[in-house]
Order: sequence, then C-alpha cells, then structure tokens
Amino acid sequence: MQRRLVASLLSLLVLSAGSAFGQSVVTLPPMSAITFAPGATTSTLPGQIAPGGRNVYYVLAKAGQTLSVSVSSTATGITFQVFPPDATLEKGADGIAVVTGRTLPDAGANDNAKAWIGAIPRDGNYLILVVMSGGGTSAPVPYNLAVSFQ
Repeated sequence: MQRRLVASLLSLLVLSAGSAFGQSVVTLPPMSAITFAPGATTSTLPGQIAPGGRNVYYVLAKAGQTLSVSVSSTATGITFQVFPPDATLEKGADGIAVVTGRTLPDAGANDNAKAWIGAIPRDGNYLILVVMSGGGTSAPVPYNLAVSFQ
C-alpha cells in the first residue's frame, strides 16, 4: 500500500514539475552539420530525398568568405536554398522542415539553384535547405551536396 502511494506521489510530482517549468519541448527537424577535413576547403555529402521532401544542413561561415554550394543528381527537381544565421527552423505540422527568413541573393525558393557562389555577409551558421519538387517517382532519390569556401 505504501509503495502504491509513493509511486502515485512520484507520478504526480513528475507531471507537476513539467508544467511548473512552463515550456513544452520543441522538436526540430533533423539537420546535418557540414564539416571539413583538416586543411580541406570542400566537403561533399551524399543524401537522399523524396518528392516534396526537405533536408536541412548547416555550415559555420565567417564574414568575407566566399561560399560555393552545388547539388547534383540523376533526378530532376532537386534544388537548394541558402539562409543566413537569423533564419528560423521549425518542424511543420507534416513533420517536414520549414525554414523562415530571407535567403541570400540568388539562392531563394524561386531561383531553383543547383549551383551558387556568394559572399558571406556575417559570421554564423548558414542553413542550406535541399528540396525536391513533387512529381516523377515517390521513392527517395540520391544526390550529392558539395560545399566549399574560397
């Protein structure tokens, strides 16, 4: 009897502690860090994406660097967008990544970028959102994302 009372009190304590701290846990969509081997200035990452899908990467960049990004695949419809550090990342109701904020010039949703080179305006983590427009196959298709600094 005493064990049941203690277990009930512990359960109640855990429930009230969660609400006492006031905030629910926010789950972000998965992201992949872009890293470079020592002395290297280019990193190529393989990935897979299904139509309507979005994969998120981030890379630490310094103001004044020139960033180069390209995506290649045998499938059509795979493009990317590049966002500065003040962009926000959330998980949409459908579980897919949603990035809000302005993109870097010529690397936005309507630019259909497959290759891009641009100057980094300030230090921080830059988001690269790889997307695949719907249509064609429903199975995930492979791609390679190449990122380099000059």
